Amino acid sequence: MKITAAVVDHQGADFELRDDVELCPMGPDDLQIHMVATGICHSDEALRVGDATIDYPIVLGHEGSGIVEKVGPEVTQFQPGDHVVLSFYACGQCANCLRGVPTQCLNYAHNNLSGVRPDGSSHFTLDGHHVADMFDQSSFTTTTVVRERNAVKVPKELDLRMLGPLGCGYVTGSGTVLNTLQPHPGDTIAVFGTGAVGLAAMMAGRISGCTKVIAVDIVDSRLALAKELGATDTINSRNTDAVQAIRDLTGGYGVDWAVDTTGVTAVMESSIQALAQGGTTATIAVTAHHIDVDTWNDLCTSDRKIVGVNMGDSIPQIDVPRLIKFYQMGMFDFDKTEKFYPFDQINQANAD
Repeated sequence: MKITAAVVDHQGADFELRDDVELCPMGPDDLQIHMVATGICHSDEALRVGDATIDYPIVLGHEGSGIVEKVGPEVTQFQPGDHVVLSFYACGQCANCLRGVPTQCLNYAHNNLSGVRPDGSSHFTLDGHHVADMFDQSSFTTTTVVRERNAVKVPKELDLRMLGPLGCGYVTGSGTVLNTLQPHPGDTIAVFGTGAVGLAAMMAGRISGCTKVIAVDIVDSRLALAKELGATDTINSRNTDAVQAIRDLTGGYGVDWAVDTTGVTAVMESSIQALAQGGTTATIAVTAHHIDVDTWNDLCTSDRKIVGVNMGDSIPQIDVPRLIKFYQMGMFDFDKTEKFYPFDQINQANAD
């Protein structure tokens, strides 16, 4: 089946819309999805420019929303016409999946980041040649095929265009707070970087009952939106020492929890230095940058911790519906965090 897809031909190349991409045939537990919308995630850009690699040419995209067109004979949870959000694929059979932590699936890298489908076959081809995929999904397409485990059914009355980022950006940010850090009511949290992931983490901090939710960024308009969505305080770190400002806001102690969404060395290091005694920072950006940590001063004597979090330690089939419930209750707002572009403006959307 021929589809249109945004192909990155080589490292650093722009997206090229190709209408001659061949989509793989459906397997017994597959869904064929008509794509309605997709988010553009920092991970997509990291793979496009080569900060992380799978293979080239590649069709990126891993937080899409769409409508089920066909189902395989072994599919039990979906039928044509269902509205779905797509997320990562986990095998469901390894020890970590059986423990209920699919983001730590022992086959995660092969299933999502090898450029081929879980069975080793090509998801896409061009002129008979293999084209790599992402997350067994590749949502920068008009139509795709995914495993049943990739999909989460969502209410039909909601606008599908807004729901795509639930599959990665929103569950990553919110899940890092709700599933991994698990702050207590009355705790304090700082979020570094207020894109979609950071805003989701920030709103999860409010849901958790944090009394200080501090948003840190270098763009005033983003900080204004963060304030509108519930930040108790905002800091523009371009012209303010963020660490000192956070200490000033917390009686000199620092925050209990921090989340870095930027992947920028200086910012990641600031997220550690802004912690109170016994605090924890979560680093969640795909980045080629590294951090320098003074083990004695930054970690040991202060009992601080650094954790890396993949996809918010989420179970999409649980976490996506939970976020939708929060949205319906007015506790989680993704209406104001998105800007829409037609598919043929994908390069402009990525640049913006």
